[in-house]
Amino acid sequence: MSRSGKLDGMPDGPLVSTEWLADHLDDPGVRVVDCRWYLRPFDMRNGDDEYAKAHIPGAVHARWDTDLADPERPDLWMLAGPDRFADAMASRGIGDDTFVVTYDDQHVTVAARVWWALRVYGHAGVAVLDGGINKWQAEGRSTTSAVSSYPRARFTPRFNPDLYTTHQQMRAAVGTSTRLVDGRMAGARQQDGGAIPGSIVAPGIEFTGPDGTWAKPGEARRRLATAGACAPEPTIAYCRGGVGACGTALAYAIAGHDDVAVYDGSWTEWITDPDAPQALDEAPQG
Repeated sequence: MSRSGKLDGMPDGPLVSTEWLADHLDDPGVRVVDCRWYLRPFDMRNGDDEYAKAHIPGAVHARWDTDLADPERPDLWMLAGPDRFADAMASRGIGDDTFVVTYDDQHVTVAARVWWALRVYGHAGVAVLDGGINKWQAEGRSTTSAVSSYPRARFTPRFNPDLYTTHQQMRAAVGTSTRLVDGRMAGARQQDGGAIPGSIVAPGIEFTGPDGTWAKPGEARRRLATAGACAPEPTIAYCRGGVGACGTALAYAIAGHDDVAVYDGSWTEWITDPDAPQALDEAPQG
């Protein structure tokens, strides 16, 4: 294990290529997690069904909104507590020394959500598959419908408060030097009709190209600078429900800034507080 917390020989960045994954599919220290999930009514597919039909060989399936969510706050889909999260990982064969690769199909940045969640619980050995399963299949790589299972592992949650922002912390950050970044896509912002005061706009999914691959580090830095969202100020990303903001945090990590926090409750929780300030969506566009 390296000092970064990742297995020796594993990638240091937040992404892995399809070529890298193909070379490491049989590595017992690597676990692949299919994170596919769809936002209705925009896409009526079901992630469980998509996994059952075809997935990357050896991949397990995990849903961010149920398996990895707090069942006591179902309307907010917030991150599961440490015991529930650890059980979800352990039951999928993911232990403290496992290198995890998450993937989706770019409908929303849900692979980034699981990447963020693992890091919140202190698991540095995680990366997102660049281009997701779409790129994997476009390259003619194999898929399977066989459901994989693994011996239960030992996953020790070590909560990292630097990556997680509560409602109270977000309230306290408004009007300070902390940079607030709105990760909602334009359609969601227009529907919501407001924003957290002082926030600028940098949706994570807009850092992906037509083939689903993420911007290179230099391009990610350029786009963040254009949006007025460059580091090194303390930064908190939010969106509507906590997924898009994780894509924004991933974009920052690609640019070399891996300490961006995510407001888990995001706009959905923000508007339940009658005293939480709101602004018209006039944030500058990147």
